[in-house]
Amino acid sequence: MTTDISAPRPDGDQRDVVGPTPFRAVMRHHAKGVAVITAGDDAPVGLCATSLATVSLEPPHVSFAVGLHTASWATMETAPYVAVNLLAEGQEDVARRFARTGAPKFGTATSWHRGAFGLPMLDGVLASLVVATVGVLTVADHALVVGRVLDARHGVSGGPLVHHDGEFVRLASPHQASTGQARG
Repeated sequence: MTTDISAPRPDGDQRDVVGPTPFRAVMRHHAKGVAVITAGDDAPVGLCATSLATVSLEPPHVSFAVGLHTASWATMETAPYVAVNLLAEGQEDVARRFARTGAPKFGTATSWHRGAFGLPMLDGVLASLVVATVGVLTVADHALVVGRVLDARHGVSGGPLVHHDGEFVRLASPHQASTGQARG
């Protein structure tokens, strides 16, 4: 079921609408974990997402946003299952590859395998989820996808890949933060 909520408010009031430039500038202050969402039985597709959020713990559900004009959306829109790959620190190259429009995502530079439901799963990630899509909400030029988590697995040890202020950054461990040491 798809619902569109991008229509103007019934009273026509648009005072709360901010333009994309100031909105983007403010949102650069928000640190976000980086995930790659993948799908596709025959030809795998994927995209980089910083919009992953927990929706519910019991039962577990997550959400993420996908641009309606993204090449991967045609496959993801009809896919009953998707994989959520939580990128580990040091996987900036993977994030950049899956963020680029038109770039080959699953070429020789990408280490991956088929997992549950035949989903393309990335290797070397911090963790992964298998998600069954339960709802899609159209919001302006994006789709907000909500899915029930069917499987959750830990991957490699280490910290998450984080996106902040237009760059990939590393989190300091609690010990390093308290002693002022930086991670290298």
